Amino acid sequence: MRKFFAALLVISSLLIISSSSFAEDTPKLRSTDQLKTERLAAQRGTVGQFIAEDMLGDKKSSLLTTYEKYVDAIAALRQGKVRAVVMDEMPARRFLNDVEGLAIMKDSLSEENYAIGFRKGNTELVSQVNKALEEIKSDGTLNKIFEKYYGTFLAGDASSIKPEDIDFNKGAKGGKLVVGTEAGFAPYELKVGSGYIGIDVEMCAAVAKKLNRELVIENMNFDALPMAVSTNKVDMICAGITVTEERKENMDFSENYVVGAKQVAVVRADDYEK
Repeated sequence: MRKFFAALLVISSLLIISSSSFAEDTPKLRSTDQLKTERLAAQRGTVGQFIAEDMLGDKKSSLLTTYEKYVDAIAALRQGKVRAVVMDEMPARRFLNDVEGLAIMKDSLSEENYAIGFRKGNTELVSQVNKALEEIKSDGTLNKIFEKYYGTFLAGDASSIKPEDIDFNKGAKGGKLVVGTEAGFAPYELKVGSGYIGIDVEMCAAVAKKLNRELVIENMNFDALPMAVSTNKVDMICAGITVTEERKENMDFSENYVVGAKQVAVVRADDYEK
């Protein structure tokens, strides 16, 4: 078995869940169109949930189950409780590395852009963060962060990445930059011991340093993030958040830092015929 963080031991437990077999006469999945009448799972409050709801239409109340964590949705898939999990591609690929017997259907369900979210009207901070983002894009810092995490997580071994090696700019004279996230979305954010790692974490650390502020991470459920930023519990939220017109009504966004991220369907390999 591949080596991975102690914090990910919950994922390894998925390997020993006894998988329920589908009925022998159930046709295998070949196309994402088939999912429109199947039992689906998604993480609560994500674009994956909205896509699954659109796919199922008026059947969503009976066929869609949402979970607070991706790992619980994957467990339901392994147990045969659902036929597919709708989720972001990069976390999906991490699960394929860590959990046997899964597959990603070849046709993506959508493409989306990620950005940092702010309280509506907080134009000063949005402007400061956009300037910092442009600087770390221009000097190559952001690209190095992506290369670091894509390489290690997709290789199946990220044990070399440690929270204590990330510069949170502690004691910065400009005060604290409090960022809300949901640390179960590797490679973007992940809780390891009492600390945090991930693309979003290191990107926000680099932004905080540009602003001469100390990065502070507040970990919470994904669907709690919009309220946290709107009530000033956190300064901004960063958790692979997709920019949508609906979300723009309630919060402001930075410039995109990921363009063309995909939503995919994760299924059991024994239930999928390419």
